[in-house]
Amino acid sequence: MTSTEATRGEQQEEERRGLGLDAQGHRRPYRAIRRDQHELVREELLERFGENQTIDPEEDTIRWRRAVRLNPVLGPVYRIGVFVAGLALIVVGIPMVPLVGPGWVVIFVGLFLWSTEYMWARRVTQFVKAEVKSFEQWARHLPLAAKIPLVMVSVAIGWLCFYLALLVTGLPGWTPDVVEEYLRMLPGLAA
Repeated sequence: MTSTEATRGEQQEEERRGLGLDAQGHRRPYRAIRRDQHELVREELLERFGENQTIDPEEDTIRWRRAVRLNPVLGPVYRIGVFVAGLALIVVGIPMVPLVGPGWVVIFVGLFLWSTEYMWARRVTQFVKAEVKSFEQWARHLPLAAKIPLVMVSVAIGWLCFYLALLVTGLPGWTPDVVEEYLRMLPGLAA
């Protein structure tokens, strides 16, 4: 094998790394996909933030934020503001998870906001990113017979959360009469 073919083979293997299929096109085990995704995230963090794993204000690509972070007075105030805003989003998002509302989205926005200033939050968001990507790559290559139960369980959990939210909050006043009529048939939601 020539060096060009070896380089091409390494490039193809690098492209497949973290994906749900091996070099022969067979589905890879979930643990292998997860390991690769977490390794990719570690490499990404190392490349972006170096060995010391700190968010360096001088290297911030957003000009106004770099100016604020480098200011000795505004920098700490800005960090505290980011912490308070992220905490507020997370505190507001937690009760939205079991109730009606985009709870997880609000929580992840708060965590993302924290990750702009705090390295520990950046690591958490990267961990979540690797987990979601691992599951997505694994589930994408499942046979249809295995995907159907996953979809059914997801729908059942979604309906259960919706039902529990209706039990806690009651039916909204804006519910159309036809829909309300059917929802009132559910146990605990009768008039």
